[in-house]
This record gives sequence, structure tokens and C-alpha cells, in this order.
Amino acid sequence: MDAGNKMANVLQENVAPALQQGVSDAAESANHLVSSAKKSIFGSLFKEEIEAESFVLPKMINVVDASEKRTVDLEFGAIGWQSKEGKIKVLHIYEDALDIVPCDFYPSASSKSGLVFYVDQLNPHRYINLSKYFDIIADEKRAELLDIAYHLGAKHCHLECREEKRSIVSGKAAGKRTAKFQIDGVPVKVTNQGEAEAEFEKYGTAVTLFSQEYSGSNDPQYPELHWYEHDPKILQLIEARCDRANELKRYSAEISDTQSVTFDLNVAVGIDMAIKKMGLASNFSFEGQTRQEKRRKLTFVVEF
Repeated sequence: MDAGNKMANVLQENVAPALQQGVSDAAESANHLVSSAKKSIFGSLFKEEIEAESFVLPKMINVVDASEKRTVDLEFGAIGWQSKEGKIKVLHIYEDALDIVPCDFYPSASSKSGLVFYVDQLNPHRYINLSKYFDIIADEKRAELLDIAYHLGAKHCHLECREEKRSIVSGKAAGKRTAKFQIDGVPVKVTNQGEAEAEFEKYGTAVTLFSQEYSGSNDPQYPELHWYEHDPKILQLIEARCDRANELKRYSAEISDTQSVTFDLNVAVGIDMAIKKMGLASNFSFEGQTRQEKRRKLTFVVEF
């Protein structure tokens, strides 16, 4: 180290001014390259980058406690970083820089540290807390159905939910004996020919999600649609009610959530993978929630 310092002093004292300037430029370029390499490796993100018109927010945002800033971010004054977790690009942003991010976080909370948000499928400027995503969307879908009934002038409406039950039965009997077992509490008998005998309900017990009474109106209005704007049965209800030639008195239809699914199955699998790669804990699977949603059947009844 001493020898290096002495050599540096000799160079500084004896190198011609022009060459001295060249050495300085080279050192500056080297430092710039090192800084750029660090920023690239760690994906550090800066305020001016997010504020640029060309910046596109990824679909997932992970809010990090400001006290847990990485050394490299402290060194360069970065406000977060970006990474790719599986197939999903993620913005990791420190909580003290959230006001820079051009989106709304829902639901509001005094602290968002440690929370992960995913973009609303219908509103690219709103990001929803992933741990509450399905509950929030389910509430909004119900509110939309209530709004549809209200604008159409309903006197009464209610919504029931049933979940389709699917079971795979397999069994093998040895000799002349019969094997007995249960699936979902239903007795299953397998004969020595390997034939299974059981009776299953296709759907579970119906659960009422809401039941609403109104004074009614004979002046139906076209409602604003979001989740159900492509549902053929909802569109049929609206057109039938607004057709004054043959006044509709009662309408009952089974609505499948496949028409208004919260997540595509591939997206749900990608979210599960991203959460796992980030080392975050989750008490349920988004893939499982999506499959369950697809098995759900809603019966919407409206009376005028």
C-alpha cells in the first residue's frame, strides 16, 4: 500500500499536464463503469426514472420497509429496484418513496410496508393488496350486480352461490371381496370387478350472498358495467328489461364466474411462483383460488 501511494505521488508530480488530465478522465470513466455495473446488477431504480414518461409500472409492486434499504441503494440514493420473479416483473419500492409511484394503492392503510400489490384487471392505475385481492373483487362484483338491479328498477333481487364438487374415484378389489371407503363423506363401494358405486351431488348447498328490497321503478336505466360487460345473461337481462314492448317481471339466471374471472389461470400460477421466489409467506394458493372461482355458480334472481 505504501509503495502504491509513493508511486501515485511520483506520477502526480512528474506526468505532463495533458497526460495528467488523461489519467483523470480514465479514472472517472472507470468509476462510472463500476457504478453502472452495480446499478445494473442490483437493478437499482431512481426517482427520475419512475417520473419519466417512458417508465411503465410492472404489474406487481412489493413495498419494502425504508429501514431495510440495501447498501447499494444507500450508496446511490436509489428508491428501490426491479427484478423478474419467474415470469412476473416486480417493482420493489421503499415505503418512504411511495408518493413517487404513479398509482393508487388499495385499500388504504397507515403503513404498506411488507405488503405486495397487484394491478387491478380493470383499472391499470389501481393496485390491490394481494392478500385481499379475491375478497375485494368478489365484493365489487356483488356491488355491480346490485347496481344493475337498482338501475333496472327492481323491487327485489337476490344472489345465491353454489360450488361445483368434483371427485375422482379409483379403487381395486382383490378376489371376491368388496372394498369400501368414503370421499367427501360419501360412502363408495368398489366391487371385485373394480366398479365403483356412489352418488354425488354435483353442487354443494346454496348460500345466499345478498338479498335486497327496493321500492321499484318503471323507468329502467342502462347500468354501467365492468366485470359483467361481456356476460351474455346479464346483457340479456338488461335488454329484456329495457324493452318496453314486453315488460319483464321476473328474471332468474345462472351466472358462471368464468365470464368474469378475477385471474386467468396462467396469471395465478405466475403470481404463486413470484411470491415463492421472493420468499414471502402466503396462507393460500392463487391457483387454488382461481380454480375454486371457476367452479362457483351464481344464481341471480331479479323481480320487478
